[in-house]
Amino acid sequence: MPLSAHWGGISEAQKRKWLVVAHNFDKRPVDEQDTLHSRMTEWVALSPQQRTTARLNFAETKQLSEDEKKSKWEAYQALPPEQKRKLAAGAAPKAPPTAAAVKPVPSSKLAPTPRVGPDSRPVRIVPPARDGASSNSSALAP
Repeated sequence: MPLSAHWGGISEAQKRKWLVVAHNFDKRPVDEQDTLHSRMTEWVALSPQQRTTARLNFAETKQLSEDEKKSKWEAYQALPPEQKRKLAAGAAPKAPPTAAAVKPVPSSKLAPTPRVGPDSRPVRIVPPARDGASSNSSALAP
């Protein structure tokens, strides 16, 4: 239900992932259902860049040992509320180190290379002369 407004714009792979997440939804306790609903709503509201950043942060955190995670969490919890607010306000979102992966375009959606002439060689586009001199030759050359 939290994704219903966005379902039409979600890729098939993403739909499959969400369906797996929601598979045992009815069997979960009500508090877990509420948490799952709110997280789904928050996730779908993120921009693609924010999702990429979240994935990178998750991958970084996954590399930490359980003891490291626990000690960092306990250190954070020990901070006074004002310091926590300062950290939250000063934490600039990290830009991803690389561009987000772009899904390749299927070849069926690509325009075919035009072919001309009896030998069916591809058309070569010749750029115009830079010196401003007009040329009598065609912009297309075999």
